[in-house]
Parts: sequence; C-alpha cells; structure tokens
Amino acid sequence: MITKITKFNLWLWIPLAIGFLFRLAILIYYGPNLSLNSDDYFYIDSAKFLLEEGKLVYVDHSEPTVHIMPGLPFLVASVFFFFGTGTVGLAAAKIVMILIGCLSIFGIYKIGERLFSPIAGSIAALILALYVPIVVTDNLIATESPVTAAFIFFVYFSLRLADTHSMKDFYWVIGLYLFMLMFRPTIALFPVILLVYLVLKKYPVKIALKQFGIAAVLLLLVMGPWWARNYIAYDAFIPLSGGAGNPTLLGTYQGNGYKYGPPFDVVVQQLVDEHPEASRYEQNIYQMEVAKERIDMMRDHNSEWFWETYTTAKLRIQWEEPFYWLRVFGIDKATMLPVYLTLFWTGLASLLLMFVFKKPIWKEWLFIILFILYFTVMNNLYLAYPRYNQPLLPYFFLAIGGMFHVLVSFVNRNKIKEAELEDRL
Repeated sequence: MITKITKFNLWLWIPLAIGFLFRLAILIYYGPNLSLNSDDYFYIDSAKFLLEEGKLVYVDHSEPTVHIMPGLPFLVASVFFFFGTGTVGLAAAKIVMILIGCLSIFGIYKIGERLFSPIAGSIAALILALYVPIVVTDNLIATESPVTAAFIFFVYFSLRLADTHSMKDFYWVIGLYLFMLMFRPTIALFPVILLVYLVLKKYPVKIALKQFGIAAVLLLLVMGPWWARNYIAYDAFIPLSGGAGNPTLLGTYQGNGYKYGPPFDVVVQQLVDEHPEASRYEQNIYQMEVAKERIDMMRDHNSEWFWETYTTAKLRIQWEEPFYWLRVFGIDKATMLPVYLTLFWTGLASLLLMFVFKKPIWKEWLFIILFILYFTVMNNLYLAYPRYNQPLLPYFFLAIGGMFHVLVSFVNRNKIKEAELEDRL
C-alpha cells in the first residue's frame, strides 16, 4: 500500500482533485456569467474587441489602451478564437482559469516537497485547494489566477536554478518572469530579489553573466513589440502600463489622506473638465501629478499622519481581511474572516519561526519573505487592497505545511530517542 501511495503520489493528487472539483462545482452551479462586474467584465470586453478588431482597448473603445498589460486579453481572446465569444467561449475561458488555478495547487506542492516533504507540500496544496476566496477568483477572468500560478513556478524554478545552474531552469525562470510581466507591471523588480538570493547561494559569476545577457535579449524581443506599439500610439516610451496615476491617486485617500482636499471623484471629474480632449493615458498622468501634490501636502502638513498612512494604516488595509466579493454556497465574508485570520497569523508565525527550526533553508525562506515584503511595500505606495495580496497567500499556506512537517519531525525524533534509551536500559 505504501508503495502504491508513493507511486501515484496521493499527497499531490488528492488536493489537486479536490481543488479542481471545487472550482468546477462553482462554475457548474453559478454558470460562466459569475462576475465581479468590475475589471473582470472589462477584461472580457477587451478580449472580444481584440479578437474582432485587432486592437487592445480597455473600457473606452475609441483609443488604444496602456491602462492594462496585454497578457490577460490575449489569453482570453485566444480561447474565444476557438470557442466563440458567447456563453460557450466564456465557459471555456473559465475552465482555462480553473486549470491555471490547479497549476497553482500543483506548484505549491512541488515547492513544499522540495523544501520540506510531500506531506508539507500536500497540506499547503490542500489549503490552497479549499480556500474559498481563491477558489472564487479562479472562476473569474482576472489577472490573479495566471499571476499566482506563474509566480509559484517562478519561485520553484528559481530554487532549482540556484542549485543546478542549468540553462533549462534558467529558461523557465526568465520565461515565467516575462509571462508575469505581461499581466502585472508591479512584478518588474522581481529580478532584484532573485539576484539577492543567487548571491546568497554563491551562484557562479561566469554563468550568471552569460544568463543575464540572454535574459536581456529575451526581454527586448518579448517587450519590444509592446514598446513599439505604445510609442506609435502615444509618441512616448511606455515600458509597462500607463495606468499608475489612478491607483496612486486613490491611495492618497487611504489612512489619513481623506482629510485633505476634495473627494476622489471630484478631483477626477475636475481633471476631465480641465482636459476634455485628453486620452485615458494623459488623464492618468494628470492624476499622478495631483497624487504627488497630495502626498507632499500631507507630508508637509502632518508628517506623523503621512508616515502612519503609508506604513501601518495601509498595512492593515492590505492584510486585515480577505478579498471575497462574491458569496458562494452560502459562505459569506463574516464566515471567511476568522478562517482567513487564522491562516494568516498561523502562516505568518510559521514564516518567522522557520528561521529558528529550519536553518538549512534560511536562504530559501528569506527569498520567499522578500517577495512578501516587496509586494506589501509596492501596494502601500499605490492602493492598498487585499486583492493584490492573493498571489502571496499560497506561501502562508506553505509555511503552515512546513511547520507541520517540522513538528512531526520533532515528535518522531523524540520517539526514536526514547526508544533508543529504553533499549539501552
């Protein structure tokens, strides 16, 4: 029986099957039209327009967009190409998102297995399979699912690369990075964190320089068409997206920011009235200018309020509750809140305690924690929102699985010592 379990790897397949069936049950019960009626609607609309007109737009069909990255519209449009843009096509797109969500379950298991044991990976995978907010997100047309899956495998292959130095693992790492970059511009500085980790692992400099050169070429090849398209559309070099102004301005109204100036909606309308011919990209530039003015105003007027807003206040906003807009199967947000808080605090404690109980992998654990800190800081600079932390939650689940492995190992070692002591007696 043990041989069969090892052969078929039930540690992996049980959470993977549970995760797939749970996600599929939501799709079947609620149908493919389950929606936030927010940016997921606009992504679907963007994919349809891309397929029909060959142009990337977002909200406004009259102008090319740089408000979003092209990854998700192209992914969904490729599904629509085969299945149509109606209900069948939307259902097919949702199934693709569900399968991508299952890749996240698979990936977090592989990291847990690599760092700890199959049981640690299985626990992390099972929590991810059953965590309702992420299950719901995997039934939406949103960037969270593909970014989470790619992020998990980016970490996995980075861990492998640090040990193998192989070109195969390197191509996985750079490929996943470029894939994520097409969905979210906030991951642009991931290579800095990877560099810190590789330096700690004493990665061979000669190999690193060769791979860095290849990475630079691949970056130019992949991003070049996007840069050219943006320059043609707006006569400006826009390396990623041009939509940072809006979330930055929104972020100035969090914490103590609401105490300054007119409300957000009023400011946005004033900019539209002042610049009626401006494109959405140009409006974002104007919004960024106002955001900087509001930040300076808050800092100059009350530095204590400023630092509180951009540290502890936004930190609480990011992490104090789950992102769970859509209630499914009678599970409401009030029910999910204690579940989320239990997982968050247990995971956070496990993340920190791992430096004490699992010293041989402290470099790997620091690598993961740096990503959590990176995203937290980035979200504090813009708009702090629990949604943006969803790709980080699997690592909290991983920490829980890892701590369970540590505790089981500790108990087993004590039992062995006790048995050896009894034998001596």
